Amino acid sequence: DVILYALPVCAPYQVLAQYKYRVKLTPGGTKRGKASKQCVEMFYRSEDQNKGRQANNNKYVEVMKAVNDNEWVQTMCGEVKISAPGASKAIKKQKKNGTKKKK
Repeated sequence: DVILYALPVCAPYQVLAQYKYRVKLTPGGTKRGKASKQCVEMFYRSEDQNKGRQANNNKYVEVMKAVNDNEWVQTMCGEVKISAPGASKAIKKQKKNGTKKKK
C-alpha cells in the first residue's frame, strides 16, 4: 500500500484498537500543545525502535512530520494525561530538553 497522508484522530480507545499509532488520553494536567508534542515524540521513538523490522518506517515518519503541529493540537481535547507504552520516557526526555534550552 502507498501512504499518502496522516490524519490525527481523537476517538474512544476501543475504536482505535486497530490503529498502529495510538495513545490513551485521560483528564489530567498537561496542556494540549505539550501533550501533542509528547505523543508525536513517542511515535517517532517507536519507529526508531522498529527500524530493522519494517521497510516503511521512513515513510511513516515522513508522513507524520508532514502533519502540522496545529492539526495535532486541534485534534486533542483539553488538559490531558497521556497513557501509552513509553510515555514516561518521552515526558522525561522533553523535560530534559526543556531544561537545556533554559540554561
